[in-house]
Amino acid sequence: MCYNPTVSLTTAIIEWTLAIIIPWKYPNNRVRYFSSFLMFLLGLYQFSEFMLCKTNFAELWMRIGFFAYSLLPALGLHTTLHYFKIKFNLFWIYLIPTIYIISAAATTNFVVESKCHDIFVTARNMFSNISSPLTTARFGIYTAYYFSFILIACLISIRAYMKETNHKKQKILLTFPMATFLMSFPTFILIILFPALNFQFPSVLCHFALLFALMIFIGARWDHELNTKI
Repeated sequence: MCYNPTVSLTTAIIEWTLAIIIPWKYPNNRVRYFSSFLMFLLGLYQFSEFMLCKTNFAELWMRIGFFAYSLLPALGLHTTLHYFKIKFNLFWIYLIPTIYIISAAATTNFVVESKCHDIFVTARNMFSNISSPLTTARFGIYTAYYFSFILIACLISIRAYMKETNHKKQKILLTFPMATFLMSFPTFILIILFPALNFQFPSVLCHFALLFALMIFIGARWDHELNTKI
């Protein structure tokens, strides 16, 4: 067994374990089921990498991995809006990932390239193809969705943090932005230092997602403890 499948499977087990613990251990956390589902999706992507490297079903597991990480920004924004009781039409939140997921499920040539390396996985799909204006626009819309939703969720949390006077609640409000930073910053540093890793972007990002998961777990515990006292 090469190094990457071992890391992927171990990370998936840790994230799925946290997904089970949060709603069971911290029932007073207001977004416990949201957090649990986030953990499940992170673990599912890691497991799809493991299965990609250890089976001959690249088409299946690349699709499953794509489904998992495509839902993460929408679910993260949905969780943030729910936590702060901000009403928004969920149709618009899940519209873009749903369109891309249906397209990925329906097409017969989804996989462009799939390789299992020593550490990361190269998994290029049809949406990373920018050979024409149409495919470039398709890639741009997906990229804009991914990063804008994460950014909006972070900005909502930071804005609430700046208005909050309770020190304990301030720590909770910084959980999502800090978790996002811990996952994203090392990823982008690696890609800047090693541009070739751009093709392994989802793989690189999700290897650092364990830091995201641990931070979300800590935030769930803090929120549970604060709500229990109240």
